[in-house]
Amino acid sequence: MKVRVASAGTGKTTSLVLRYLNLVASGVPLRRVAGVTFTRAAADELRVRVGGALRELISTGSYLDVTLAEADTPKFEEALRELDGATLTTIHGFMIQCLRLVAPTLGLDPAFGVLGEWEAQAMFEEELASVFYLAADESHALHKAKLELGDEASDLNVRLFGLRSLTEQYRSDTYPAHSALQNLFEAAYRRFEVRLGASLLPPGEVERRALRLVKVDKAVKRVGSRYQLVLVDEFQDVNPLQGKFFEALEKSGVATEVVGDPKQSIYGFRNADVRVFRRALARGQALPPLTHTRRHAEVLARFLNRLTQTLASEDLGFGSEEAPPVEPAGEQAEVQGRIELHWISGEEPIGELRVTEAAVLAERLQAAHAAGVAYRDMAVLARAYAGLRLAEDALNAAGIPSVMLQGRGYFERLEVRDLYHALRAGLEPKGLSLAAWLRGPYAQLDLPEVDAILKSDDPLQTLVERHPEVRERLDLISAQARGTPLGAIKFLVRKPFINGKRYIDFLDARARENVDALLFTVAQQPPLDIELLLERLNLLSRQTDAGDVPQSGEGVQLLTVHRSKGLEWPLVAVFDAGRATYHPPQDVHVHPETGHICCRDSETFAQVDGLIKERAEAESYRLLYVAASRARDALIITGSVKNDRPSGWVQVFVQMGLGHDAKPYNRPDFLLQTHPYRVVAAGNSPHKVEEGLEPASYIDRSFRHFEHPPVTSPSRLKSAAFEEAEPLPFSDPDEGERLPGRATTVGTLTHYAISQNWRSSNPVHLDNLRAQEVMFPYTLSEQDDILDEVKALLSNYEALLGNKLPSLEARSFDEAELGMALPVGSTIWQGIIDRFYCADGVWVLEDYKTDQVVRPETYYFQLAVYWRAIRQVRGVTPRVQLVYLRSQKIAEVAADALEAALNEHLPVAAD
Repeated sequence: MKVRVASAGTGKTTSLVLRYLNLVASGVPLRRVAGVTFTRAAADELRVRVGGALRELISTGSYLDVTLAEADTPKFEEALRELDGATLTTIHGFMIQCLRLVAPTLGLDPAFGVLGEWEAQAMFEEELASVFYLAADESHALHKAKLELGDEASDLNVRLFGLRSLTEQYRSDTYPAHSALQNLFEAAYRRFEVRLGASLLPPGEVERRALRLVKVDKAVKRVGSRYQLVLVDEFQDVNPLQGKFFEALEKSGVATEVVGDPKQSIYGFRNADVRVFRRALARGQALPPLTHTRRHAEVLARFLNRLTQTLASEDLGFGSEEAPPVEPAGEQAEVQGRIELHWISGEEPIGELRVTEAAVLAERLQAAHAAGVAYRDMAVLARAYAGLRLAEDALNAAGIPSVMLQGRGYFERLEVRDLYHALRAGLEPKGLSLAAWLRGPYAQLDLPEVDAILKSDDPLQTLVERHPEVRERLDLISAQARGTPLGAIKFLVRKPFINGKRYIDFLDARARENVDALLFTVAQQPPLDIELLLERLNLLSRQTDAGDVPQSGEGVQLLTVHRSKGLEWPLVAVFDAGRATYHPPQDVHVHPETGHICCRDSETFAQVDGLIKERAEAESYRLLYVAASRARDALIITGSVKNDRPSGWVQVFVQMGLGHDAKPYNRPDFLLQTHPYRVVAAGNSPHKVEEGLEPASYIDRSFRHFEHPPVTSPSRLKSAAFEEAEPLPFSDPDEGERLPGRATTVGTLTHYAISQNWRSSNPVHLDNLRAQEVMFPYTLSEQDDILDEVKALLSNYEALLGNKLPSLEARSFDEAELGMALPVGSTIWQGIIDRFYCADGVWVLEDYKTDQVVRPETYYFQLAVYWRAIRQVRGVTPRVQLVYLRSQKIAEVAADALEAALNEHLPVAAD
């Protein structure tokens, strides 16, 4: 196997085009060459590029460094005639073509259909449910296996189904749960294969059947007689089964050449494994790497070289042999380019630092626009959609036009589902779609009316009797549904048949753009009938990775780094470089080298979990390279650093000497600047005023604003130092965000257990905690981890009782979770006092904290309000103290500190 490393921008596609031309010139017919790449879009681009090269060569006599000899003209003309039928496809597409060639040999129907992966999983789950039903019988061979796995049996098996591209055969050891899981999975999978039969293959089974093909000599020879050479692009993104297929094809005599870039292997979540490329590089014939970049300006090429050298020297994502230095070539060699690095540093919560970071990003894009870069030539990349939403808010506030590309969930948006249900109700007016249509903009019936219609013996007759005008609309839609899909959607969207209004009159600007995009998509590839359109919409709505139809309009393009692969822009901004890699907890892993199943409670799980996390960290550095290499002329990178502790990609720039603690630079081609935290005023995105609408008379009126809301909690004024300076001992995907996460769950359960006087050693009490509503979003294994932490905190609290804290028996008065409300001026302050008790004649107001760091001043105002309320209502002045459960420390707060906190925020509260 011949292998070539091609860094970003060095012309992988161009090298493949030239290889095609050289093959044709040497006498290899185009029909005997298979071009294989990662996506359909890339395959289509390769076909267009090869066709363009052939035409240019025939008409001008040369293409790049290939010249046309007169004797070779017929070869290239024949190649051009064969182009439309040539094999230029995806990996799965190539496997499917190979399987069709030898289908009877493998027991397949040559016209087998290809099933969507989501539909295959649904079929597997049905067969799994059948196995579970049979295994409920005590005499069944799998009964003990089902009991062994308990309630997690279904989730574990579905997880294995999604990982089946990692190994040909799952393996298990002597651990009971491992063998139980393997036996259940194999039983359900056998039934699944029988159900597929010879006429259906989803992608995972295409790979497995292709591996069977290369083990049958007769089948391999048939493939070899069809293809003389296979050219594979983006080989760094193949999964282990795909890699074995190409390796076996090469060994059978089918020449294979692959090109790729290990630095751009970023699809681990799709089971891609960069080791496949590395194995090919080690065993095959290494071709000279491509090192001339025609994408990057001079300063960007130097920057990328320094970045890859830094990462390779520490073996962060790739090695030195996978990162050859590149130099600009062509027109880009004459472009200087510009790099900007902006770090936001402060002690504030990371979420607030990111808001400042987004504002700085908007300012830099405005500056670039003022310097002549059009907004449509800019892109903002982030690792997660949460970061993109922050950036989008900042751009809107600054009046910068932007467009979110390839966002998830387009086909689940309400306006798209409205159209789906309208068409479905037009074809078959019953069930869920009829209910959704009656409730939606087309009928606008309230819930009691919809319920009465659906529960009647004849819903359509009831609709005629109660709402004849609505039934007329349904009849109009039914007539359109018998026509063409495009005509039906145009009618639904643009015809003013809803009391004189059109459907789009009920939509905001973004929803209108989505509907227009759907019309455009249907017009481009019109299905044959309405049923096919509905099936397509339904399929896409169920796929978790179905991207948005791109939003219409021009502006800065916002997309994730994964979605940016293969694209480029004159200016690219990488936002939120300080975000750490999040490793979602899993209940089962598959060892990436041996295929062994590892459940969470087994001895081997920690080792495999660490290995998988290590590989995910390595991939995160490759993701950084992908993000930085999308820029042609200018690159802006921003990141937030809390408490002088860089995380995520910012750590790499610290190693490069370009971190937040580096000396500022400001040159024409390079800017390095660290910004302090600043409060960003909430901005209003510009709104387009509809023509013909007059502003309301009260538009400029406003309510009187008070310093505090009418009803609020004292914790809202808590110091920004609330967030722990030390990293938490658990992974929380919501770290720094204003969303409830694992930390909140631990705190809630701990406080509740203390208020109920529950014990850490009592299993009944722990079961009660597991049943609390805050635990519902978590899996059983995640719940176990949370309960372990709560138990440790409760144990610390129990150790304090009778020691640093009075025992419960020694208290003459004791009340937990005491609600309070304190009216002060125009505001009512309300909250919950954790504990209020009296022991030996001393009244105590107590607040429990699960913080990592003891920082009492953070809570002075909150405690001061509680203290004031107790004094006014109970007529006693309690001692106020914070109990830090992690460190078992008691922090008493002096009365003068409480008074000072009150006077600072509520001067009128003084006696």
